Amino acid sequence: MPSKHSDLAVVAVSALAISAFVLLAFAIARRGLVPPSIVRKALHAAVGAWTLAITPAFHQLGWALVLPSLFLLVNASPQARPIFQAIAETPERAKGLWTFPAGVLLVYVLFWEAGARPAILAGLVALAFADPIAAIVGGSLGQRRYGRFGHGRTLEGSLAFFVVTAVGVGIVASRADGGGGTLPWRAGVGCGVAGTVIEAIAPSGWDNLAIPVAVAAAYRFLV
Repeated sequence: MPSKHSDLAVVAVSALAISAFVLLAFAIARRGLVPPSIVRKALHAAVGAWTLAITPAFHQLGWALVLPSLFLLVNASPQARPIFQAIAETPERAKGLWTFPAGVLLVYVLFWEAGARPAILAGLVALAFADPIAAIVGGSLGQRRYGRFGHGRTLEGSLAFFVVTAVGVGIVASRADGGGGTLPWRAGVGCGVAGTVIEAIAPSGWDNLAIPVAVAAAYRFLV
């Protein structure tokens, strides 16, 4: 199948899938079946995991930019406000719903390359999994909050972020490296440190934009 048609198919299927994720999250949150914070984090992880899975399938950067650009415009539109109000308790948390596609867009533009695109995948691993897990751990188990920085984040949440990022990026590096050795661990630990620092100091809502870029940049530097 020509790359143009293949990329168009990925965009079409992904647009339908992500729209279904969003509408399902909205329906669950509106009925009060699950706390909005859990719905938002589950949606975050689902969209992130889907983005992670489809990124290597694209042949051309232009087509890869269609989805984050589309959802950036949709999320920033007045028509999306009912969804925001259902799954985001504050304006700061609602901000994360449009900085998410903005972060994906930016990491694509800055780190696009031929092949498996491991730097982008490293950034998306941190965004998709480490960020929501850190929020859940910090919110439920966090006891040690940062003082002059951190925007209410906790040491426990940061530790969770580091572990998930290090493991996830280590897996990405191992597959990209074709084997093992010390490189996957160096990439995992280095990206874990970089992402953890950025996640701790980024203002609420803006971490979705900063995390994937910082982790992808760390991966590119280390590898």
